[in-house]
Amino acid sequence: MNEPSAPLPQRISIFGKLVRFFAMLLAGLIAFIALVILAFNIYLSTRPAAKTVRPVGIISIPTPFELGRPFIDYMVIDGHTLYAGYASKSLVAVIDTDTNKTLATIGGLPRAHGIALVAGRNLGFASASGDSTVGVFDLSNHALQQKISAGVDPDAIIYDEKANLVYVGDHDGKAGILIDPVAQKVVGSVPLGGEAEYPQADPNTGLIYQNLEDTNEAVVIDPQKQAIAGRYNLRPAEGPTGLALDAANHRLFCATRSRQLIVLDTNTGAIIAALPIGAATDGAAYDSVLRRIYTANALGTMTVIQQDSADHYHVLENAPTHFGGHSLVVDPRTHRIYVAYFGSIAAYDAIQAN
Repeated sequence: MNEPSAPLPQRISIFGKLVRFFAMLLAGLIAFIALVILAFNIYLSTRPAAKTVRPVGIISIPTPFELGRPFIDYMVIDGHTLYAGYASKSLVAVIDTDTNKTLATIGGLPRAHGIALVAGRNLGFASASGDSTVGVFDLSNHALQQKISAGVDPDAIIYDEKANLVYVGDHDGKAGILIDPVAQKVVGSVPLGGEAEYPQADPNTGLIYQNLEDTNEAVVIDPQKQAIAGRYNLRPAEGPTGLALDAANHRLFCATRSRQLIVLDTNTGAIIAALPIGAATDGAAYDSVLRRIYTANALGTMTVIQQDSADHYHVLENAPTHFGGHSLVVDPRTHRIYVAYFGSIAAYDAIQAN
């Protein structure tokens, strides 16, 4: 014999209580997160001033308001111009570094990440993972000229001047894509065996070094042979992201998510040093004149490391920056450091020791 079902008003009452319970739970969770964010930002604002860098301004890129988290990814500098891949706005911003003002924006680049500059041809190449292309734009009038299909997830991109090739790391496709900047077409794809994070090209040899995030390796790519020429193990460090190069001393600087900067000999792959860095790092840069390595750590610090010699390094400090500051670039003329956080770029001047 079947049990009599609960009266309809009683079932509605139980449902209403459940809805109210989960609404209160959600409201409590939101309030807790807001308090954590507020407390963290108060902590960030009360930290002592940095000793190695000085904040000099914030660059804002004018864009229409949209719901969602703003996100600027990679940046590159040429002369007095800074280019920034504004991924969440699907554009590249062109910024005058003398005035910190935006000169132009180049749209039509879904989820734009990085920019490679081929000054000799007056062209820029921007990776756009939203439609798996590399956009080609004019450096003078900032017009988007065409789009080149490039793997499944084109991410970080550089220009290898020695090889005269644009290289883009296909993150999800686990490949390195080679583009002829003259013909403006893909001329090769090199299987990497791992997820491509940031690359660097050696200006003397033309070899390309590529961090592989999931296999904890740095691979050496010969762009002329379109093949892997070496594979360097970064363990016990894990999760390599940012990459910087000291070509003169044959040293590679691999920032990792395990809070270590690994210094590699580019000739042998030997680990020269492992230095502590801040948490949630994503970008690295090298100033060859000041002989400093910087890493951008998204929990609100920038690690500053001094290169005493090719084989000896020491950490100067974890300088306070902005929460979310995940990538950076150094201006070789002024030694100014630009750190991207969410939809803004913070500028810092290097303070040199007396």
